[in-house]
Order: sequence, then structure tokens, then C-alpha cells
Amino acid sequence: MLSEFAKNIVENIACRVAQRRGGTITPNDVLPYLPVSLDIVKQSLDDMADGASVASKVTDNIVEYAFSAYVNDEPQSGVLAFRTCVACDCDLDTIAKKVLCPDCTDKLRSELNTLAEKNAWPARAVYEHELLHHAAQLATPIPPEKLAGVSRYTLRSTRAKLAQLAADHFARAEKDKTDGVTKYTFPAIDYPRHFYRHNRDIIRSYPASLTEEVQLKVFRILLTLGVMFLGMILLAVWGFPFPILIVIMAIAGPIVAFSIWRHSEQPEDD
Repeated sequence: MLSEFAKNIVENIACRVAQRRGGTITPNDVLPYLPVSLDIVKQSLDDMADGASVASKVTDNIVEYAFSAYVNDEPQSGVLAFRTCVACDCDLDTIAKKVLCPDCTDKLRSELNTLAEKNAWPARAVYEHELLHHAAQLATPIPPEKLAGVSRYTLRSTRAKLAQLAADHFARAEKDKTDGVTKYTFPAIDYPRHFYRHNRDIIRSYPASLTEEVQLKVFRILLTLGVMFLGMILLAVWGFPFPILIVIMAIAGPIVAFSIWRHSEQPEDD
């Protein structure tokens, strides 16, 4: 459960985004402004929903929240610029990706770190932010291959993650009638690269976020060693001395595996 302090941060951002979006938002709209998971955002929005001032509903498999105070406001595009901290209202030094002052940032990170020890939310947040950032740059509906091609994840892993997002009502899965491929539609959001990099770096500072990275590294190590082993077999078939191949494999295998393990698995920056 979030504290009143953390809930207030999410609610204040949600209200400002709702005013800019003409009254109706999704958890996806709030995510670019905070290094948290979609579930954390949704919990706070669910607490706000009272059926009157804030109404919650699922439209075309995507959960939405309608703020009655802003339904008549003209929708605007673009990201929000915060001149003051959304928690304590003190002035911010820079107007960019920051939404909190240093003191409130430290307080929130301490709470999120404690929460991460209980439910490991960073393991999901790390891929949610990556996929939503890339999806925001692509035309929908999006085939999994396109997201896999620009993310750190394999196609199989991307499909599983997209299916989970659809099951949680953060995206919509649609089977294309022409090619039979299941494609995904996300709510249209603005998620600039510098916002994403800021959130990514914070989320990756939590130990629980390493779950995804460890899985990726283990997969790549096994794949690389498998290719090396296959190459060794082919060379042996072509007449290369097998004992020498064994020695080369015994030396090169651990070196390659160690290099992959030590390599920093971060999305390529623009």
C-alpha cells in the first residue's frame, strides 16, 4: 500500500494530466512522469474513483478514469512542464523531466525501495516503461515484432509482456484479419526520450529491477555458447583436430560468458 504522501503525488499528476487531456486519462498517461509501475499508478487512481468526481471504466479493454471537473476542457497534446514540486509546491530549479524537488524525491524513492522489497514492482516497471516509450513512437496497432525490434527483449518475451499488459487493461490485443497476427493498441501518450531515460535510470537502481536483466543475460550466454558449440562440431566435421577445438572452447567459453554478464544491458540512447 502507498502512503498518503505517495498517493498525493500520483493524484496531483493525474489531475494535471486529466486537465490537459480533456478529462479522461489512463494509467499510461501518468507513467512518463514517475519511475513507478502501472499497477502503482492504477492503485492510486482506483482510490480516487468515487463514481462522481472521478469515474472508472474499461473501454475497449483499456481502463480509463474520467475527471468530471475537466470534461469540458479542450484537450491538448504535449508533455506537462512542472515549475513547482507536485508534492510540496516548492519551486523547481529546472523545468524539464523533474516533477519533485530533491527532498520529496528522496522521500518517495525511500518508500518505493521499501515497497520493492515486498512485491518487486521494479521487475515489471522496467519493461513497462521501455515498451510504452517505444509504443508512443509507433503507429497503432503495433505487431510484437516492431516492439521487439526496438527493445532489449526477444520476440517471445515481448509477446508475453504485451499479453500481460492487455490482460491488465493497459493495452488492447487485436488479431489482424488479413495476416492473423495479434497486434496491440496503446492509449496515445507523450513519452519523450529524456523522460524515459530519467525514469529508467531510477528504476534500474532498485535491486528488484535486475530480474529482467539477469534473464536476458542468461539467455544470451546460453545462445552464444550454443552457437559456439555448433561451430565447433562443424569444424570437427571438416577435419579440424577435435582436442584443439575442446581447448579453444574451454578457454573462449568462459571469457565470452563473462563478457556478456559484465556488459551493461541498457537500451541504446538517442
